[in-house]
Amino acid sequence: MEVFWSRGYEAASIRNLVEHMGINRQSLYDTFGDKHALYLQALDRYQAVEMRKVFELLENANSVKKALRQLFSGVAEGSLCQGQQRGCFMGNAMSS
Repeated sequence: MEVFWSRGYEAASIRNLVEHMGINRQSLYDTFGDKHALYLQALDRYQAVEMRKVFELLENANSVKKALRQLFSGVAEGSLCQGQQRGCFMGNAMSS
């Protein structure tokens, strides 16, 4: 996920991916099939992580109104995208 997020799909090479994951090329293909399948799994993982943050925020809120305000402020400020300047992984994927 980190390699795709920082480099983008096209610029993320198989070599970048296997080096970052600490596996060999054949293990990547055996486990994920191909680069595109790995990318889709990375997007699914990102969605699961971010949605867990949203649910935790809403479940732990004293006020739904305040929680929603915090949620939308967080999205606008990028804090739900791990505070990185690289933007939201899902948003980047949709725009490329």
